[in-house]
Amino acid sequence: MTLLFVEDDGDDVELTMLGFRSEGFEHEIVVARDGQAALDLLRSDYAAARPLPGAIMTDLKMTRMDGLEMLHRLKEDPRLRNIPVVFLTSSGDENDRSEAMRLGAGHYLRKPSNLDSYAGIVDRIREVMGTTAPDGRRSG
Repeated sequence: MTLLFVEDDGDDVELTMLGFRSEGFEHEIVVARDGQAALDLLRSDYAAARPLPGAIMTDLKMTRMDGLEMLHRLKEDPRLRNIPVVFLTSSGDENDRSEAMRLGAGHYLRKPSNLDSYAGIVDRIREVMGTTAPDGRRSG
């Protein structure tokens, strides 16, 4: 199973990848640099020949297309609308969170500032993907 990670900040990508690996996240992580790149990937011939991602984890504020617009477009696409979407963002704005949830996001999580803070995020991603940790325990 694959996690599609949509993030335009290279440092955040690197920290998140390290955090997920340090928490034993065993699934493939594919990175798209903004909402438009994610939609292009999901609608490509490459993606059509593979199973859909088990979840999409996205930043909110990005260049070209932000996470809210991407989520809106995902929900309009019958093939993509059921992929769970989790926001991982530095925005603590209640309006952003409310809009993400209104559009159908599964979770709205704040970006951690260090590797030690990734356990809860990895648990939420496993939960929405319906998978278990390597030791066999279910997340939740």
